[in-house]
Amino acid sequence: MESRVNYTAIGVFVILFTVAVVAFGFWLGKYSQDERLYRRYKVYMTESVSGLSPEAAVKFQGVDVGKVESIQINPHNSEEVELTLKIKKETPIKTDSNAMLKFYGITGLAFIEIAGGSRHAPLLSDGKDTVLTIPSSPSLITRLDESLSNVAAKLSLTLDRANKIFSDKNIDNVAQSLENLRSLTAQIDGYQIQIKSLLAQSIALEHNASKSFVAMGEAAGSVKTASGNFNTLIQTKMASTLESLDATSKESHKLIQKLEASLDHGDYDMRAIAAPASGELTTLLEQTRTLSNEMETTLRSLRENPSDLLFKKSTPKPGPGE
Repeated sequence: MESRVNYTAIGVFVILFTVAVVAFGFWLGKYSQDERLYRRYKVYMTESVSGLSPEAAVKFQGVDVGKVESIQINPHNSEEVELTLKIKKETPIKTDSNAMLKFYGITGLAFIEIAGGSRHAPLLSDGKDTVLTIPSSPSLITRLDESLSNVAAKLSLTLDRANKIFSDKNIDNVAQSLENLRSLTAQIDGYQIQIKSLLAQSIALEHNASKSFVAMGEAAGSVKTASGNFNTLIQTKMASTLESLDATSKESHKLIQKLEASLDHGDYDMRAIAAPASGELTTLLEQTRTLSNEMETTLRSLRENPSDLLFKKSTPKPGPGE
């Protein structure tokens, strides 16, 4: 009886041992296969990973490429959660890729999404079989939470400022300002007649100013005309003066020629020589005196009545001897 029990125990042990060896062989083969087909990456997150569990899916642009192998607190930084991801080796994890926590609808179950990775960025690899780290980015829920927190803070600040603006003191000041404005409006209504009169005076002043500008233009034309008249007068007087001087010069020249002719003929009787020229010299002196008087009369007339040059209203006063 005892010997049959011992054989039974030995048989059970052999069977269990065989099963264990077979299971170990399968596990070893699977591990070797995992090592050939997958590569491990580390991801460190500072947000809560609630809803994420080992064996959760890892997706790359929405395609399953691996699983979450382990979840633990980072032994070197208690503020971070360390995730170990097992991802297929052919997955193009690049230097600008990042890992993000996402959720399946409203079920609360989470998975890891590998996003980013531009076309020309290099692959994330150091040339060795070491475990590489994929940078993490905050999830949508975390971003919404931060945004809502910022909005709430700004809204609170806005409400505080609104309370300060609409304080009782400021409301009283606004009411007083409105009352002052109403009083000012009433006073302006009382001065409507004066305002209309002032506007009418302004219009009349503008009309008078326009007339003044027209008169100034006409005066400028008169000045221009007077300047032309003055130039004509001066030219006339100067022409007359030059003619008289020319005649005087000719008479003097004739007198000198007669004197020279008499002296050449040996006639030294000065009385007889000067007698014929005396009348001519007297006439010459009289013409010179007359010309001088005319010039003096003209200049004195312009000095006493300069407006005659513009308007020609006054008559020049006669000079002495006229």
